Amino acid sequence: MNYLLYGSETYRLKKKLDELLKANDPENTGMNTVVYEAGNADFQLRAVLEDAWTIPFFAEKKTVVVRNPVFLTTSGSLNEKDGKALEDYLNHSCPSTDLIFCGEFESLDQRKKLVKLAVKTCRVFTMKRLDEREFRSYVNQQLSAHQLILSREAMDELMQRLPLDLESFHQELIKLTLFGTKISRDDVVHLVSRPLDEDVFHLVNAVITHDLKQAMHLWHDLDSLNKDPIYLVALLASQFRLMAQVRMLSDRRMSESMIAQQLKVHPFRVKKAHEAVARLNSERLLEILNDLAELDQRFKSGTLDRRLGFEMFLIKAAH
Repeated sequence: MNYLLYGSETYRLKKKLDELLKANDPENTGMNTVVYEAGNADFQLRAVLEDAWTIPFFAEKKTVVVRNPVFLTTSGSLNEKDGKALEDYLNHSCPSTDLIFCGEFESLDQRKKLVKLAVKTCRVFTMKRLDEREFRSYVNQQLSAHQLILSREAMDELMQRLPLDLESFHQELIKLTLFGTKISRDDVVHLVSRPLDEDVFHLVNAVITHDLKQAMHLWHDLDSLNKDPIYLVALLASQFRLMAQVRMLSDRRMSESMIAQQLKVHPFRVKKAHEAVARLNSERLLEILNDLAELDQRFKSGTLDRRLGFEMFLIKAAH
């Protein structure tokens, strides 16, 4: 059997791959499992197919995994000889081998003959990121399954602290289950880490709304966590650039979902950027981006103290 697993939801992708691997190797011996990384410069499809045609040792099945098969996307391709060889294998695959293609990318290049054949001959599992509503529903289901009871305030706080990422949620879920059954908002505050992206988003909002007090408070929190101002400048610049792109594409009457697809970012980020940029005129947005670019250059050239420079930027931008 051939399998094609792809999508941007890493947790579900890994879970499905583990499920398929355990089906052929319940004791996780690794004896009949071979993994290839298609993104490596020395990747050779010929070796994959040779392994796929090799009979398993003392077992009914073997598994050959091809990670990051970029040749199924717009970002890569196979030469004509390798493409033909893979097509031949997909049409007449070895019955004792499970060949698994597993890629952390959002979409396939459906124009390619090879992709069309792979979709036809493989069991396909698409692991897309959940939207905000689906993610909240999933979190509720998992909390119930682990017999955790959260107040409404605790649930709201938890959702604010979680990125729309299942792997991050399951890491935090372990801490919650070890803590106890009933969990308050204060418990969530002390137990669940606030993602850096969330702090940066709040910092962006403070700048946009001219809330200097909040901006400095957030900066001091980040500074106490030893966050490098160069890194923070890069994150802020990325967020403001996204806002500029969202504004430009919105002016072309593109929907948020279309913008997310065009920019290859999560729809939730587009939604937040759209809300934020509505409160910012184009001249101020450009000024902030220019200030961040200059700040980055001065930091890297060593002509300005990083902590002082970042504080000066906040005072100017959020005043």
